[in-house]
Amino acid sequence: MSILKKLIPWKLEKDFHLDHAMARSDATFELRYKGKLIGTLRHKDNKWYFSYSDEYKRNPFVSPLANFPKIDKDYIFDELPPFFATRIPALNQPYHFKKLAKYKANKNDLVALLEIFGRHSINNPFELIKI
Repeated sequence: MSILKKLIPWKLEKDFHLDHAMARSDATFELRYKGKLIGTLRHKDNKWYFSYSDEYKRNPFVSPLANFPKIDKDYIFDELPPFFATRIPALNQPYHFKKLAKYKANKNDLVALLEIFGRHSINNPFELIKI
């Protein structure tokens, strides 16, 4: 065994790709901005659903999301939309392995990954909370 392998106790997950991950359970998340509800992301029956909240529809306090421009439309996707997928980091760092182990999460379960890593993102100021 090489010295490097002895020094690094974790295995690089170089074969993991987000597009191979699947959501294994049904779940609901709220998308919020400064505490105000923007909309809801749901996973049910292997589909992803996004819709704006009634509160947001009555008083849009921020611009509609670029991937979801029509606030009266209910969006349905076969795969996790990129706006939400970018909240999940690349899983090739020891910190991420430790976090997955701590929560006993499957690295291929998008619902679990969103719950663990998706609350805050460096990509945008919104908060995603599993309810």
